[in-house]
Order: sequence, then structure tokens, then C-alpha cells
Amino acid sequence: MRHHITNIALCGLLAAGVGTGLTSCDDFLTITPSSSIVEEDFWQDRNDLNSAVFACYKRMVDNDMLSKYIYWGEVRSDNFERSSTIGATSETAQIMNANLLETYRGFAWTPMYNAINYCNKILAHGPEVVANDESFSEGEWTPIRAEIITLRALCHFYLVRTFGEIPYITVDYNNDSQELKAPQSTQLEVLDNIIADLEEVKDQAMVDYGNTVDNKGRITRKAVYALLADVYLWRASYKAGGNQPFSKISVRSSYAGPTSVEDLVNRQETYTTDANADYEKCIEYCDRIIDMAKQEKIDYANKNGLNPGGLEIEVENSDLLENNDPSNNSIFARSYEAYYSIFGMGNSDEAIFELQVDGITYSNSMITDYFWNIKDSKVGSLTGAKPLFENIEQSPNSANPASLYTKTDMRRWETLQFEKVGQTDFNIGKYINRMVTQKVGTTSLYLTDNSSTAIKVTSTMRSNSNRDANFIVYRMSEIFLMKAEALVQRYKEEAENDKKMEEAFSYVREVFKRSNPYAYSPNNTNAKDDSLKMALFTTTDELEGLILTERQREFVGEGKRWYDLVRYALRHGGTSEMLAFLTRKYSNSNAIKAKLADIQSLYSPIFKDELINNNWLYQNGVWESNETSSRNDGQ
Repeated sequence: MRHHITNIALCGLLAAGVGTGLTSCDDFLTITPSSSIVEEDFWQDRNDLNSAVFACYKRMVDNDMLSKYIYWGEVRSDNFERSSTIGATSETAQIMNANLLETYRGFAWTPMYNAINYCNKILAHGPEVVANDESFSEGEWTPIRAEIITLRALCHFYLVRTFGEIPYITVDYNNDSQELKAPQSTQLEVLDNIIADLEEVKDQAMVDYGNTVDNKGRITRKAVYALLADVYLWRASYKAGGNQPFSKISVRSSYAGPTSVEDLVNRQETYTTDANADYEKCIEYCDRIIDMAKQEKIDYANKNGLNPGGLEIEVENSDLLENNDPSNNSIFARSYEAYYSIFGMGNSDEAIFELQVDGITYSNSMITDYFWNIKDSKVGSLTGAKPLFENIEQSPNSANPASLYTKTDMRRWETLQFEKVGQTDFNIGKYINRMVTQKVGTTSLYLTDNSSTAIKVTSTMRSNSNRDANFIVYRMSEIFLMKAEALVQRYKEEAENDKKMEEAFSYVREVFKRSNPYAYSPNNTNAKDDSLKMALFTTTDELEGLILTERQREFVGEGKRWYDLVRYALRHGGTSEMLAFLTRKYSNSNAIKAKLADIQSLYSPIFKDELINNNWLYQNGVWESNETSSRNDGQ
């Protein structure tokens, strides 16, 4: 697979950023191997702009960025435990035990603000290229602008979900002579700004770049819609739980922000729209993506002779997911090896946006740092949480199962590095393995009871010299599950409840069925217990739990689980219901519940260096040792 990444490095925010201690950078761009160009002379033509755009994508896959997607989105979740390579007093172990300190370097947000500054620099200078290059028009700049605004919004979305209250930066900074004074915005203000930015450009992004790599590896209109759906779902949950700005604030003696500590503590916000309006918007953008994907299927079939009769083609929702069922005779069933298509080969048919990694110029060290260390042939810092993965759940029809996977779920074999039934180590195989094959004897069978002792699982691992696993941001299965979640919340009190709940359930079933073909096979005499049954989820709360669980089964190791749990807690206006999920992996669950009783505790502390370098910042007061809302004069 060809990955299209320009070998270029932007300095951008390396000069001055939100709370950075980095030194000035005289050159704006360093183009490998030798030429250096000052910024004032750079923005001359479309080639300069294209170089900057691809440098922005390169920044998104640098190791310090890739690590954030997993560190922030997974380490605090119930998916993982520390591996034997990590000590009990290590930063990772402490975070897993809900002991968070502002001294932990994993909370440094400088890399994310570096990427934001790359985006802001392009947005600031793009119009200059239009003015300087007669061959480059305003019409060509418009979709690039939409693309870069979306990347900036994605970075802010990672930050606001992790820290809660953050600076929302829309201007670029070049060097240390520009002193950055950036106050934090409340979570709701950040979400409002993200949505406003995306709504402005949502229909201006490219639909088709003309090749698969760019269509999957650059921002397209579908990617903008996916991010909008995600942000609306988060904001709806924030409003549904009646959440308000942080009330526990800690500041240093050097604090010089524009708002007094007293005013910060006493802030209150009024919602301009209600939660249902935002759930509706989430559903709308999911529908746009589904409609676009179906039309793409139809166009592909007509273009490639798959519809010789010229009849009207009906595309099913199942056709939008990669296939795992060899008995599927749909003209759109391109393969029945979904894992290889999605994680092994990359840029699968169901992919919407994934960050491209070629494995040579840019290697995905995230998978060696956190999952299996290919280079040293040993486990990384994370392993699957034993309580969730060591046993097989008897039925999938539980809103909060003790074990994650049932015997028919192929994701159990594809997510973890299973070599035998009954093993006790649960090292992560997702992204590490290029291919996972299940066999009975010498025959590959994808319609199989996976608990059978006759099953043999073989995997082809990526090599140390070619760690080319793309990082997937959005794919179609997430669109299905976001829509299901929004439908349940939007219509749980409405008269048309039953039909909307059935629709929501149908999307969950499609995702589940793709990875559980044997559960629906006529050869399975236990299909009634192995398949999902809506009748067994008698309340909307149970459906909500099913969706949360299916998201966990589908996205283990993809940097989503902690954010799912926080969104769930926001919606419920507190942490108690969420902790029922999180504490399954803990033996000291009461201690964890006590530490995470305040919903503000679900947001991470800001790294201390950021506070020192930007004296307009305040700290999440939950993570101060004295848990005070007043001024803390310690340095």
C-alpha cells in the first residue's frame, strides 16, 4: 500500500506555544535534506501551500502525537492493565489507579498545540498564496481551508475531552517575541467553537481526491461530518447531564489570567440549545455519511460492470461494513477478512479517515510502546484487562457483561494475541498483526464456534522494519454506533420510541453480526443464545448499556474507551453509573469509586510546565492534594 506523506517538518509552534518551554526556530520550514527558508519568503505558490498541508498531516503522526491518542483515550479506561514491564510505582500504573499528578509528562499537551499552530499558520497565510500565485484560485483554496479547520477542530476535540477546560487557539505564533497569553475556555465554549467552525466549512471539503490513499488519509466531507456527529454527541451528553464549568480551581501565585479565581469558581452557563437538538444533529450527520457511502457503492457498481442489467441497486447497511461472512453473496462483499482489510492492509472500504503511516519514513511506534514491542519481542506497557478477556461470556445480551466477548466473536481473537484456549496473558494484537487466521485443521473457517478447542489461530505480525499501521480516527462502524446512541437518547421519551429503538438496535446488530457470523449461521444450533435479541433489552437504559458495550468490543485499543466512559458520565450527571463499568477490572473498586466520585475528576490535570509557561492557566483543582477551590500559592 502506498502512503502519501511529504517528507517535511514545520517549526510553527516550536517557537512559542501554549505553555511550551521550547526554543525559538529561525526557519519556518526545514525541507529535508538541506534547504531552509524564512517564513516571509515561503508562501509564494501552491507548492509551498501543499508542502505545509502535508507537513500538518506528518505532525499528526509524529510519535508524540500518536502516543497521546492512546495514552489519553485508553490508559484510564477499563480496557487495559499495566504489563509486567511496567513497575507498580510508574506513571502509567499510578494513572490506572486514579492517582493523577500534574508532574506526569503524559499530560503534556504541547504536541497537540504544535499541530494546532501548524493549522493556524496555514489558515493565516493561505490567502497570500491565492494573491501570489495566479495559477492558484480562491476556489482551490476553499476546500484546503475546510480541511485544515477540521484538523484543528479534531486537535481541540482531543484536548477538551481530556482536560475539560483548555485554550481555544485560532491565531498562529512564530517566535518567543510573541508572548502567548491564552486563557482557558470552558468545555461548552470549546465545543461551541468547534461546532461553529465545522458548520461553516462542512460542505466545502473535498468529496473525492481521485485516489484511495488521499480519500482515506486526508480530510473529506465525510470526515467533517463524522467529527461534527461526534462533537454534537458529546455536547448533547454534556447538556443532558446539566453539567457546568469546573468549580474546583487551583492557581499558582503567578496566575495573571483575565478572570479572578472567585469568578472562575462561581461560573454558570446557560445552554442556547437543548440536548435533543444536538442528538438530532448527530443523527443528521450520521445519515449524511451513510447516504454518501451508499451512493459511492452504487457508483462503484455501475462504473465497474457489477450492474449489467442497469437495474436500481439497493445498498443495505451491512454492505457498508467490511465482510466476515463467506456466505455473503452481495455484490459489495469485497472480502470476508475484515481484520486484514481494516487493520492489516489499511484504508479499507469502510474507512472514513485514518492517519497514514508508511512504516519506513514514519513508523508507528505507538504499537510498540503500548502494545506488543515488535523490536524487542516483548509486551509493551499495556495488556488487556484480565477480568474482561480471560473468560468467554455466555450470551451477548447483557448491558454490562462480566466478560467482553462471547464464543462466536471473532474480535476476541483479533484484538488479543491468542495462541491457545485458556491462556492467562492478554497481550494486544490489534494493529500489531497484519493478518489473523482461524482454522479447523487446515481449513480456514469464518463461520465457527470460537470456543472450540479445535480452533487454531495463526497471525502474521508486522515487522520491526515496517511498522506501517495507520491510526484509524473514524470508520463506518463508529458512525452506526454514534447514530444508535443518539437515537436512543433523543427518542427515549417520545411517542415513536419503539420504532426509533428498533432502528438504533439494528445498527448495533450490524456491527455485532459482522464479527459474529456464526451466531447467525443456520449451522449454529445455539443461535438463539449467541445472537443479539432486542426483546432482551427491555429499557432504554439497557439499550444504552448495550451500545456502550458494543463500542468497547469494536474499538479496544483505538483510543476511544475512556472518552466513551466520560461521555456516559456526563449524560448521567455524575460518575456512579459509569463506575459500574470502569471498576470491573479493579479489586479495590471502592477506592477507585472514592477517587472518581466528582465528575471533574474524569478530566486530567494539566502538566506543570504548561502552567509555568502560560500564567493565564489554572489547574483542575480535583487533582490538588488539598482539593481546594481557593488560591494555591505553591510553585
